[in-house]
Amino acid sequence: MTDIHANKTVARRYMQAVVDGDIATIEALQHPDCTWWILGFGDMTRAAFIDSVRDGLLTANKRVADIIGITAEGDRVAVEVRGEMTFPDTVYRNEYHNVLIVRDGLIVSGKEYMDTRAAAAAFAPAADGAAR
Repeated sequence: MTDIHANKTVARRYMQAVVDGDIATIEALQHPDCTWWILGFGDMTRAAFIDSVRDGLLTANKRVADIIGITAEGDRVAVEVRGEMTFPDTVYRNEYHNVLIVRDGLIVSGKEYMDTRAAAAAFAPAADGAAR
């Protein structure tokens, strides 16, 4: 039988690791064969996902990820998150819905939905062509 409380705890630990910039915990909470699907990016391997988190979100000077709601059924955990990441040249705010499949205390699959327009506005090149 699945421990729904334990699965929610894994999801909360993962979100807190993002806030803390704790890449070791982000890696440790994922099964070696974990796969991801991100709206606007598609399928990602565990390694590609970790690289994108390390090279993207974790470069923010400040990270906030407020869990607005969390629901679990079986091995599936749905997490609603309001995020704010402060980078040197911009503040990125977005709303996320993450669906995590957790088995034996590890994330085996993740799907992330977000407002892709907010992401594009924050990270698109500036009008002069320079990266933000």
